[in-house]
Amino acid sequence: MLVSRSALTASSALALCVAGGVAATASAAPRIAATSPCVPNLGLAGARTLPFAGTGFTPNAVVTIRATSRSDPTPRELTSVRADAAGNVVGRVEPPALRSQRTMQQTFALVALETTNPVNTATSTFRQVRFGFDVVPASGRPDRPVRYTARGFVPGRAVYAHFRHGGVTRRSVRLGVARSPCGIVSRRMALLPTKSRFGTWLVYMDQSRRFSRRTLLQARGSLVIRAGG
Repeated sequence: MLVSRSALTASSALALCVAGGVAATASAAPRIAATSPCVPNLGLAGARTLPFAGTGFTPNAVVTIRATSRSDPTPRELTSVRADAAGNVVGRVEPPALRSQRTMQQTFALVALETTNPVNTATSTFRQVRFGFDVVPASGRPDRPVRYTARGFVPGRAVYAHFRHGGVTRRSVRLGVARSPCGIVSRRMALLPTKSRFGTWLVYMDQSRRFSRRTLLQARGSLVIRAGG
């Protein structure tokens, strides 16, 4: 099983937009929601891939944003923000950790409450996906049939796998278009869809036709090519 690693820099982030201008009055019941249907966990400390927006809070009140899940019901504080004069809050935070290293998708509860008036509380849910890819199995003959699965990319755009050996890109393969809501695409093909060279290959996944180390939203993994198996 391939363990993928994000090759993003700490400043990398998906091009997700925070929905602004949510109309509400101070007397309305508080509401909170992630403004993306599925957010990627990039595996990087400080990567703010969870955008949120809320309405109906007391004007200028401090609102604490927390997250919980079935596997971890203890609330985890994500941030605190101050409501504007209309009682709206908006921001972007690092999402909570997924249940385990094997968890690819998980649903969380998003909770917002006023620190001085906890009665003003709002709750919703959001889905989170682990950014990266895997290939099963991740070693064997170059023509061995395997399944490549990429997750957490921008939905509606193609995802490409760049196969590199000896510091050279030997081939780039289009996996398909990332599906909503979690940017997942899967394709069954040969373990190594290019001229064979035994040993370890590096595989990069991104949404650019050509490989570049400067691509921000990029995952990296490896596979082993051998004569048998």
